[in-house]
Amino acid sequence: MPVTDWLTTAEAWTGAHMRETRYLAALGVVLGALLAVFLLIVILRFVVRVFRRLGDLGTAGKLRTDKSPGYRIVLARPAGQARTATLKWLDSALQEHLAGFNFGAPFKIARMSVLKDGLAPQTIARARRRMAASDADLLVWGERKGRKEDGLILHGLTRGGGLTASEAKLFTLRLPARQTALEGQMQKIAAFLLAKQLQPALSSPQSFRPEKISQLAEALSGMLDHDGPMPLAVRNEIEGDFCASAVHVAEEAGDLAGLDRVIALRREHLTEGAVQADPERAIQARMDIGRALLARAAKKFEPELIREAIGYLSQVVEALRADPSIMRAQEASDAMFKAQSLLETRKRFAVNFGT
Repeated sequence: MPVTDWLTTAEAWTGAHMRETRYLAALGVVLGALLAVFLLIVILRFVVRVFRRLGDLGTAGKLRTDKSPGYRIVLARPAGQARTATLKWLDSALQEHLAGFNFGAPFKIARMSVLKDGLAPQTIARARRRMAASDADLLVWGERKGRKEDGLILHGLTRGGGLTASEAKLFTLRLPARQTALEGQMQKIAAFLLAKQLQPALSSPQSFRPEKISQLAEALSGMLDHDGPMPLAVRNEIEGDFCASAVHVAEEAGDLAGLDRVIALRREHLTEGAVQADPERAIQARMDIGRALLARAAKKFEPELIREAIGYLSQVVEALRADPSIMRAQEASDAMFKAQSLLETRKRFAVNFGT
């Protein structure tokens, strides 16, 4: 068909279908606009990612080159709901309370962009790269899910205990997600739990002088008085640290102020149902009660207290004897003792008989 005939046919069709032609033209304009918007969004997201990446690199470089003493802490913007509010809350918790649990040790806090997907392998890898780049001692990221009692999930890497960035330990903390539940003692609780990641020795009160641990025990006692929702695992951890601290202070300094509460708290774990539900906690409860009673008896001699303490501690010994790992350790110790005895016997034989 000649070109002129084709053009004539097209013009005739267009004239006969003017409305359809306009619809097609409008559809083309709409699709073009949508494509332009899509491309604009892609470009903007790319620019934002580049900007955040450059910001993170700048923050890491500034933190790494800062030679002032103190802990370096990096807070990544949390994922999920109320990101800005959660980041401000966590930053405020550390600024106000961390120094008290680190016994005045200086620290500095830097912020970085969000790390998504929780504990996904690629997220952990990115976190380790950030920690290495910034030479941070603690890096925290997280996510907020709903309004559950444990819906605020904080993940982190810590170099506490002298670890390198590649050896940094991974940890997870769960706190209430509802904004009203984060009031009261909850900021102090969050700061204490993160302080333990920076200083693992906080889990061993005997590593510190009694006057320092006395302040810690008082703070932990206040945390246990928190009347808002608190995940059970967090309450158990704080209770255990309080009991260990109070008993240590009583043993070393003779301060018996917290012993009544230690005994009352630990006896709750010795009911029949509680012992069956968590035998290990029951063992620790008996240990703490026994030590608390002995500390009180050392201050004022009372044979009844000593006998009661012996009863609790005897139960601890019996329970540990039944533990397979303890039994294996005892078997290994007995074997080592036998080997050393054989060597000593052989040495004496050689000295006495010359062989």
